[in-house]
Amino acid sequence: MGIANITFNIDSNIKTPLWKQIKEELLGCLSEGTLRPGQLVPNEKTLVDLFNVSIGTVRKAIDSLEKDGVLVRKQGLGTFVCEHDDSSFLFKYFHVCTKDSNEREIPEVECASFQSRVANSVEMKILKITERNNKVFEIYNTLAFNGNIHSIDKIVVPIARFPLLTKEIFINRHSTIYNLYQNRFNVFISKCSERVTADKAKKNIADMLSIDEGESILKIRRTGYSFHNEIVELRTSYVNTKGVEYIREEYSTVGHQS
Repeated sequence: MGIANITFNIDSNIKTPLWKQIKEELLGCLSEGTLRPGQLVPNEKTLVDLFNVSIGTVRKAIDSLEKDGVLVRKQGLGTFVCEHDDSSFLFKYFHVCTKDSNEREIPEVECASFQSRVANSVEMKILKITERNNKVFEIYNTLAFNGNIHSIDKIVVPIARFPLLTKEIFINRHSTIYNLYQNRFNVFISKCSERVTADKAKKNIADMLSIDEGESILKIRRTGYSFHNEIVELRTSYVNTKGVEYIREEYSTVGHQS
């Protein structure tokens, strides 16, 4: 069923502004799969008719979703649901580059391990995992430039959100991990927060980075949020900074195109 066939519940008599109600309804369409990654969103006139509101109200809702990185306007084409790809990964989520280089590179990524286990207490609290569904996938990836491993990513996601995920599906994805989440499991990472600290490499990380245990590394803890600010992924990156550096630049919303 397409969005044009849905009856939306927009109520002008409640305190929630109309544009926020529209935003929530559109997020609901994304969560339920009525709107899919890369899909063209109905034009403003159609949305005005669907929600029975003014064009200004519709624009405010669309602007907010665009600011959140959920939708993207493409000049001359319309407004689309954002789709995670190599470009959005490189400029929004990946901040490691070769030292003193102005070139951004997509890293070579390999899965070092993929397993399921019981979530620890911290993971259960952050990911809001219940005792009944207390399992997570723990994945380690190596990231390299020209065959030289510079980073290890430890990824933790709740199995309840990705029940059919397997090592084969993960390894054989055709694009980024976030693209896999979005297209295979209808989980859209709309924003992330990062905390960066200095650390000493523990043995398992040192072995994967081919450095000595206890060597100084950069530790980046990233929290991935889905719609409605739900945390759906915990990722820790361990970076050997001998040949690379962390760089953060100004960037537009996901998938922005002029």
